[in-house]
Amino acid sequence: MDSNLVYAKTPTGDEAVRQSTRVVQRNLRMVLVQVDGKMSVEDLTAKIGNPRLVQSALRELEEGGFIAPTADAVSVWEESIKAAKQEAEQEQMPPMSEFSTFGPKSQAASESKKGESTGTGFSSFGKPILPSPSQIAPEAVQPAIIADVREPEDCPYRQGMSAGRKGLLAIAALLAILVVTVIFYPYEQFKPALEASATRMLNAPVKIDRVGVTLFPSPSLKLVGVKIGEPADGKIAEVRISSLLSLLGSAPHQVARVEVSGATLAANRLVALPMFIGQAAGSHEVIIQKMLIDHLQLTFGDSLTLNDLFGEIAFRQDGSIEKAMFETADRSMLINAQAGSQGLALSLEGRAWVPFGTEISFASLQAQGLLQKNKLLIQNIDTTFLGGILRGNWLLDWSNGLVMAGDGILSRLDTRKVSAAFAPSLKIDGDMSGTMRLRSSGSDWESLWGNLEAVLSTEITRGAFHGVDLGEAVRRSGVSEVRAGSTKFDRLRSTINITPKQVIGRDVRMDAGMVTAVGQFNSPRNRQIEGNMAVTMQTSVSSQSAAVRIYGVLPDLSATTRK
Repeated sequence: MDSNLVYAKTPTGDEAVRQSTRVVQRNLRMVLVQVDGKMSVEDLTAKIGNPRLVQSALRELEEGGFIAPTADAVSVWEESIKAAKQEAEQEQMPPMSEFSTFGPKSQAASESKKGESTGTGFSSFGKPILPSPSQIAPEAVQPAIIADVREPEDCPYRQGMSAGRKGLLAIAALLAILVVTVIFYPYEQFKPALEASATRMLNAPVKIDRVGVTLFPSPSLKLVGVKIGEPADGKIAEVRISSLLSLLGSAPHQVARVEVSGATLAANRLVALPMFIGQAAGSHEVIIQKMLIDHLQLTFGDSLTLNDLFGEIAFRQDGSIEKAMFETADRSMLINAQAGSQGLALSLEGRAWVPFGTEISFASLQAQGLLQKNKLLIQNIDTTFLGGILRGNWLLDWSNGLVMAGDGILSRLDTRKVSAAFAPSLKIDGDMSGTMRLRSSGSDWESLWGNLEAVLSTEITRGAFHGVDLGEAVRRSGVSEVRAGSTKFDRLRSTINITPKQVIGRDVRMDAGMVTAVGQFNSPRNRQIEGNMAVTMQTSVSSQSAAVRIYGVLPDLSATTRK
């Protein structure tokens, strides 16, 4: 039911309101009383508060002839006035019996009833009866209340609905034509102009495989298979340029957003782009306000790739970078970049960051960096690492393979975590401090760390070395070897040289209260240990010294005193 319809009472409805016996049902009478020819169905529903009851009652009242839409109600009142005049003229005729008590109705009675029904337009029960076309003048033949028998052209409301539907269909057809035009428009004709504009903007040759359009999630121009520079320089799976209308007309074209997805870009090409060396991008033909980057792969040389970077770049009106931000997929590393004449300045901030190819986690990290052609320098590293603090610098060069170098200061690292990360078979406790220097080269990331050379000057305090008991070995004086056990110490100093083939410990000195030991050890990369320690035990009355040989395979070691 149309909520905008307005109903009015017919004469029968007015009479039913005055005579409560005509409409007995409570819900019908409640709705009938409220019908006043002014309130719409929506107003009646809001006033009574029960939409289903109101609509059901209105249908029954309309079918019973008690109400009619406002236009029909006027017609019913006019018919009632005409009927009243005809009834007054017929009162001068002699009365005639309408019904027979015992037998069938007479023809006169039948004619009288027919005339009465025709004159009044209502049955004895108040139901309106349509006048016969043969008895009423053509101009008086109008539909009374039954709305279903009216012709559509006689109802202004239905004419309005028909016009509305036609308008909606016209709009839908126009939109369909527009969508089809947008989708199937030959955008390939713009490819040369787009390639030329992108080439000037990036200062590198640009080729595009396909140009099209996408409507979801927003209308955008879509560039598929974009290649930048040489084959190794970079490629982009898809570029979406929003604001299609902004590309029309004359330059400069203001583009609110560009989305770059599935890009693989060489670091050397990245730092060579005009926007990343502090220059304006292009010749002001296209001014991009924001660039969103999704699934970026950044390559360093031929064998090292940093995967799944996401970012956002904001541009100034001259095409230079105002702000650039990148982050890893798990958001553990955030990189803010600032263009400069010497390279791309980086500010790094990490949370629970795990470098690719390792299982070591940096609880927190802050550093400054500089990305240049064939070189990445990370300075002022300050990180929480293996339970302690690491500060230092690191350099990566990929001009000829991969080469790295670094230095750092260690402070209160958990030695148990250090050994678990780098030498799981070595069981040692304590707090480690010291310095380190490292360098390496390799053809890829794995071989780079496999060829690592490092020098560590360490001091471990308040710890224990598990695997051998030096004190017990001295007490046995060579009678038998000592297997397993542990040696507690207050301080353990050493200089450790790490090469791809072996680990050498020099200037090893251990202080454990009344026991001191000085020596060295050597370990190939197969967990075997061979070491010699000069151990001195000081008691209250005497001093005992012995040369102790330590050997075995970690973590099971043996110690014996040489005679």
